[in-house]
Amino acid sequence: MRVQFAGLRLSLAVAVIAGAALLSYGCKGSGGQTAPSPTAPGGSPAAGTPTDTPQPPLDPTGYRFVYGEFGAEADTIWSIKPNDISDRLEVAKIPHKAGWAITPALSPDGEKIAYNVMPEEALSPLDADAYVLDVKSGEAKLVARRVDLLTVPRWSPDGGLLFLRQNAGEDLTVILVDLREPGEGTPAAGEGVLPPLRTVLRQHESDVLAYILLGFDAKTATMYFAQVQGGTENGSFLGRYAPATGEAVATATAIADATATATPAPTPIPIPDQRLSGDVYLVLSDQIARDYALSPDASLVAFLVPGLVEGQFVARTYLADVQSEEVSPLRAPAGLAVGDQISPAWHPDGKSIAVGQLPSGSEPGRVAVVPIGRGEALFLPPPDKGFDQPLGWSPDGGYLAVASFSGDSLGNPGPSRLVFISMSGQRLALPEGSEIRFAGWAVAE
Repeated sequence: MRVQFAGLRLSLAVAVIAGAALLSYGCKGSGGQTAPSPTAPGGSPAAGTPTDTPQPPLDPTGYRFVYGEFGAEADTIWSIKPNDISDRLEVAKIPHKAGWAITPALSPDGEKIAYNVMPEEALSPLDADAYVLDVKSGEAKLVARRVDLLTVPRWSPDGGLLFLRQNAGEDLTVILVDLREPGEGTPAAGEGVLPPLRTVLRQHESDVLAYILLGFDAKTATMYFAQVQGGTENGSFLGRYAPATGEAVATATAIADATATATPAPTPIPIPDQRLSGDVYLVLSDQIARDYALSPDASLVAFLVPGLVEGQFVARTYLADVQSEEVSPLRAPAGLAVGDQISPAWHPDGKSIAVGQLPSGSEPGRVAVVPIGRGEALFLPPPDKGFDQPLGWSPDGGYLAVASFSGDSLGNPGPSRLVFISMSGQRLALPEGSEIRFAGWAVAE
């Protein structure tokens, strides 16, 4: 699984973006310790409630949480039931360069996991390899080289395409890897031959500091992305690219081929180097934003922007409407502390969003579920100390997975653990252990 190649220079921009997203998908593991076995099912009482208070029964769910757990030289991919954390299954063990965690992403049908991994010969996070793991067979296939370890792979809604970030010399690019089977518009590849790919976004690193892939609008075959600008126009922007599904790519390719055949040029015409930037159409902030989240219906983008609030320099959640092109701060309901917010996570119905908060004074940070529009916020039970970083809701909305940290700040997060917070107010916690990477939710069989 390891490939020899020359290293690429890790630019300052990548370091800045990686630092801003430390808790989202930190570039390096900490300690290489393995997590103990999960505790017994049933869950602990919500923080702050008497231990003798009867707890409501846990809601059933038809989904399993899939995640990567850091190990010093190999990460383990697990599948676990949020309402029965004793039901944890090992999916695969992924070897990597010592100290570097993988970045996984579950396919829409739950049958494959794409992941970026550092091979032994890699010199920087820009030297990673991308693989696709078949969950049932356990077979992993190399699909691209020299990709950005820190960029989460993004599957197209139909699972036929994989979008990855890659550096090409001094250019920052996003590539599309065509994973469709032969007969769906792709030629059969020989043994050891990588799948076909194309560059869909490309800019010089002096102009673009980072591309951050957000997700898709399946109805319009559009991929949305954030572009962190460099040069003289610093700031964060929203962009879109289409076609972004296998069917759309096949249609566009067929049209291009037919047009080229119908109007052949008598002699080859030199084509200048075109910089592909997609449709970058909306200013999100004049600063470097982070923790982007696209709503389930692809109508809104949530993100964090640092700024002054009541005399404090803190990160707050903003919303961008992709159609009206309006950007506004998330309404601050009663009870929402002034301090830093982290990792907005959309509820599956798209009508509310979970926002993590850092500790304030002696109080631990708690997650607020804020409705879009009017309505009161729901505050989920916090940990005894530290803070919760939202990872993702179960598709039925019954459970929120969080990484719960025992420290008091992003600079001092402390040990972490995986916790599932039920809407009935219970916290089901695994023991403190290694860092985790959210891969997705799979339908329980």
